[in-house]
Amino acid sequence: MPKESERNEREVDEYISQVIMVILHIMRNLRHSGMELLSEVELSYPQILLLYALLENEPCSISELSQRLRITQGVVSRMVERLVEKGIVERTRDKEDRRVVYVSLSQKGRDHAEKMITYHVDRLKRKFLKVKKADRESFLKLLREIDSQLEE
Repeated sequence: MPKESERNEREVDEYISQVIMVILHIMRNLRHSGMELLSEVELSYPQILLLYALLENEPCSISELSQRLRITQGVVSRMVERLVEKGIVERTRDKEDRRVVYVSLSQKGRDHAEKMITYHVDRLKRKFLKVKKADRESFLKLLREIDSQLEE
């Protein structure tokens, strides 16, 4: 007969698997829902994340974007190059250290990112209006706690 701690550990493992699957499904649904309506510009999921990172805090250096997105500087540089070609982001060199390149959203990129955010906010708003305020607050608190723990 398994010990209580072993049984508890298996239950937590199963719970974590379910949580991961639900998060992945939510991410997939957000990525695909209505994106064909917003796809004047075809963007990969990592490129969309880069746009959102810039929308939160710009300009950013390639190094800063690499750290925020947790991907290599080489990958960020290639993504930025493709987004520059699409007119979504702009690069500028630091005036004091020409080796440092800053990336910021072009007006086209800002408009596109804000349009995507607005679409998803409107879509999620309809869903969250059906959830009690206390449950929404608990949900957000739990997500923040998990995010904080994963940052460590």
